[in-house]
Amino acid sequence: MIKNERQYRVTQAQAKKFEEALAQFEGNLDKRQEVHPLLWTAQRDALQSQLNELREEIEEYEALKSGQHTVLELESLEELPLALIKARIAAGLSQKDLAVRLGMKEQQIQRYEDTEYASASFTRLIEVSQALGIKVREDVFLPNAQVSLNTLFGRLKQVGIERDFVIKRLLPQSLLGNLQADDISEDQTGSIALRASAIVNRIFGLAPATIFSSSPLQLNTASLATVRFKVSKGTDEHRLSVYTLYAHFLALLVLDATFNLPKKPIPTNPNEVREAILSTYGSLTFKHALHYLWSLGVPVLPLNDSSAFHGAFWRVEGRNVIVLKQQTKSAARWLFDLFHEQWHAAQEPELEERIVVEDSETNDERWKSKEELTANRFSGHIILAGRAEELVELCQKEAKGSIERLKNIVPLVAARENVSVASLANYMAFRLSLQSENWWGAATNLQTEDTDYTDPWQTARDFLLERANFGRLNEVDRNLLLQALSDI
Repeated sequence: MIKNERQYRVTQAQAKKFEEALAQFEGNLDKRQEVHPLLWTAQRDALQSQLNELREEIEEYEALKSGQHTVLELESLEELPLALIKARIAAGLSQKDLAVRLGMKEQQIQRYEDTEYASASFTRLIEVSQALGIKVREDVFLPNAQVSLNTLFGRLKQVGIERDFVIKRLLPQSLLGNLQADDISEDQTGSIALRASAIVNRIFGLAPATIFSSSPLQLNTASLATVRFKVSKGTDEHRLSVYTLYAHFLALLVLDATFNLPKKPIPTNPNEVREAILSTYGSLTFKHALHYLWSLGVPVLPLNDSSAFHGAFWRVEGRNVIVLKQQTKSAARWLFDLFHEQWHAAQEPELEERIVVEDSETNDERWKSKEELTANRFSGHIILAGRAEELVELCQKEAKGSIERLKNIVPLVAARENVSVASLANYMAFRLSLQSENWWGAATNLQTEDTDYTDPWQTARDFLLERANFGRLNEVDRNLLLQALSDI
């Protein structure tokens, strides 16, 4: 957002340059004929989008200065940093004016606003709020003695929200930088704890007043009431619930950011799926499968955190989103999982809401479900051209019943039958799991050749980054989604 007159003038100049660039781009008919229509449209839309964002910032700043917008009362802390800046502008105060009220230097206010008060202490946030006349509910700013990072992490751990998860996925980078500073004060850590609690509240529905009290904490898992968990009995239920709520929150953000995707029926015939991909894209790869799912209106959210759950799909108000979460870089494994989740997404299309959350491949409980078996056979049929079961039989026949020999036989059969050894190994591991044989380690070793090129997680992440409209999300949500898509 625009924070002062200098930035206002700079943004006006930038907007004028984009207006001129857009007019020149649209008027260059010779250049337009040389470029593919889709590429030309994408380039024009990119210019228009940037121009629109600049215009919106200008309009917001002008509206604040004119007194059209006022900041009256805050219900939570998460929007406080931007609210402080907007309140100053709406009050007709310059950064220098606010500094005078607080007995500070103008440069300090500039630094605070440049970082959206990330470096401000707990006490300073209250002082700025009071100087601007912002009314904040009493339970938003809690007594300072109760607010600390140790209290925050200790309380959250009771419901399965671990410290590392909060730092890695929830804390904005600006706050994280301050947290790692050597000279951070106790008051500043209190401010960080309060800001972090506001983000936790946004995702998990745990209000700061509740977190920093002595009353028992309990996650609200109502949104998971219809989840069809395909997980083992030994799964940590707290951790599973926490990560599922987090992934559900992100899935909703993805659906919002991809609101304009077409909504098409999802085929359940594996031959139809395979033929559609081959005829449209020329080959059956993970990237082409992503193209195909997105063309059906199904966005794919890739996550790379360890454990909790393995993969999931959500249907919300009739729209589907697939979540893939693998630690391996094998494109064959990611491709298999993608079609597996497609099968789930295609089931019971008459239902407006549907969820499936799944554990890893090594979980025996997962394969006792008829839907899981069908989803895996659906995936194998597509990838191995309808020959999945035939190829398994060939491998088992040539191995003469020896599971140990399969690690040598599978590559030989794959080469002879002209199929991917990584994909055949993946399907063989699934089939052996039906006999309570864990062959996933051997399959992973045979998939090393499949990891020499692009990282499947990065491929799916880039797809999402290119196609999502992050401008539809508020700043807090946008940062949370982008952090989930970071490779830290």
